[in-house]
Amino acid sequence: MNSDIDKYYLDMTLKLAKQGEFSVYPNPKVGAIIVKDNKIVGSGYHKSSGSSHAEAIAIRKAGSKTKNSTLYVNLEPCSHYGKTPPCVDLIIKHKIKRVVIGNYDPNPLVNKKSINKLRRAGISVSMGVLKEKAILLNKEFYHMHQTRMPHITVKVGLSLDGKISLSNGVSKWITSAESRKDVQRERAKSSVILSTSKTILKDNPLLNVREPRYSRELVKQPDLAIIDNKLCLNENLNIFNIPKRKILLFTQRNTRKNFGNNVEIIRLSKNINYLRQVFDLLLERGHYKIFVESGSTLISHLLQKQLVNELLLYVSPKLLGHLSKSFSGIDNITKLNDKINFKVHDILPINNDLKIRLVK
Repeated sequence: MNSDIDKYYLDMTLKLAKQGEFSVYPNPKVGAIIVKDNKIVGSGYHKSSGSSHAEAIAIRKAGSKTKNSTLYVNLEPCSHYGKTPPCVDLIIKHKIKRVVIGNYDPNPLVNKKSINKLRRAGISVSMGVLKEKAILLNKEFYHMHQTRMPHITVKVGLSLDGKISLSNGVSKWITSAESRKDVQRERAKSSVILSTSKTILKDNPLLNVREPRYSRELVKQPDLAIIDNKLCLNENLNIFNIPKRKILLFTQRNTRKNFGNNVEIIRLSKNINYLRQVFDLLLERGHYKIFVESGSTLISHLLQKQLVNELLLYVSPKLLGHLSKSFSGIDNITKLNDKINFKVHDILPINNDLKIRLVK
């Protein structure tokens, strides 16, 4: 067993898995490669929920060459019946000799069960190859299973001095057209886009994925969730004119208002933290990758309650001045001990802007 060879092939599974990033949700991204006599004899990636798993595709392509081969996969193979049969049984059936896995599956239905079953069948299992990369690829999936909370990304387009609009509210456009196209890509990776009625009424946005290179990969558009405590939205807004997209309206008002079959009005309790209610209810509906596009009021609440997992900044090299509106909405912090910390994950130039990804 050569660790460099294992890393080489495991890295290939990660690249394969990434091909499903716009279509695989709610399942994790998984790629698989079968190697025999130093040659790849089968490979595949999981494309969408209900379709064949990566391991099954790779095994089918390898055919009789699976006997005494090595399977590389970035996530522990499934061991339970869902929409497809357990991959672990296929691996055993096809007499694969060794399995190299990036990391275990955090889902309690699978968690280490497949690894134990493979070993009991006499198959050699190597765990934790490129573990950090494997976790990063499915960071939202891991976060959801480990915390029972959705993974929350807040996106902001802002000036060099941290402003999102002029004092009169004008904000179109601070960032470049290229940055706004990249936002479409980030939206396409999410399960649901979260905003507020204030933002919807101010900008009348579509908040969907329109860029063809991303939208054509989608099984469906991300759902849209709107916090509208006073239920002040009306059916003439752009968000209600996108067919077949599910919209979730969160409100504290009692209402019989009807926006159409694709709109669900969800009543929030006034006695419980409304943000926690929103995220719990979204998770109940299968949403664990939340992409926030809103003004500073919601962003401020999320930051102060330490609910932001990822801060995605599109920074334009413009100065808008101290009277313009700040993105964080946070009041003056007087002690450094009270600061809110993030780590820089990566920085990418886009035209004349910078895309900065910060993580907790």
